[in-house]
Amino acid sequence: MEPIGFVAAMSQEVRPFLRRVGKWERVSPGGFPGYRFRLFDRDCLLVQSGIGLRRATDATQALVAATRPHLLVSFGVAGAVQNDLQVGDVVFIHAACLLDNGIPGQFQPLALWSTAARQAATQALQRRSARWVIGTAITTPGSQSVHLPPKELAHPVLEMETMGIAQVAAEQAIPLLALRAISDTLEKPIPFGIEEFFDADFNLRVGKIVKIIVRHPYILLHLLRLRRNIDRAAENAAIALVPALSHW
Repeated sequence: MEPIGFVAAMSQEVRPFLRRVGKWERVSPGGFPGYRFRLFDRDCLLVQSGIGLRRATDATQALVAATRPHLLVSFGVAGAVQNDLQVGDVVFIHAACLLDNGIPGQFQPLALWSTAARQAATQALQRRSARWVIGTAITTPGSQSVHLPPKELAHPVLEMETMGIAQVAAEQAIPLLALRAISDTLEKPIPFGIEEFFDADFNLRVGKIVKIIVRHPYILLHLLRLRRNIDRAAENAAIALVPALSHW
């Protein structure tokens, strides 16, 4: 059967998914961390891209070069743009766009999740006190606020990779499914600007982080809360993703 390619940005997003996959083999397509495994009798390759649009694009190109997938799947965590989502909620992405100076650009439709897939996710999420919705991914190259009428988009989420993956998928005529779980909301936002903790290539600035924590010790509590929220969201994303894919 045709292979499936997966792209996720961070190890925190990858680990819960791999626990549900079972056996896997570590590989390195294009120099990116990668994992080969079988899921629902299909050969699969997961590439961990790292954070950001450019890395997501490069990782997806490496994945496609390593194994021509019949389907691409993007998954991970995201931030809620409006007050309609809570930490741990799962969003099935039906379209994506790139954010430019706070304004969403042209939307690119993605492959649609079936009703059966969403029903399977519902059952899987019941014990997690989480819900799923159909929404829109807004990909930002850095820290930006989204300026749009409150009801213009259904359940928009802010993240940093989907459009890079979507552009490669469109160029290669490969359908792309995307799923994101909420790790931060307007009530519980990320407690710092991206530029404070990451350099221009989205590498962690460890020295800068230490200095910030030394000057502002209270931020450590916010970082611990964010880590818990990311772990919860990543777990829910994996819990929903595996049964949903059984109906693709």
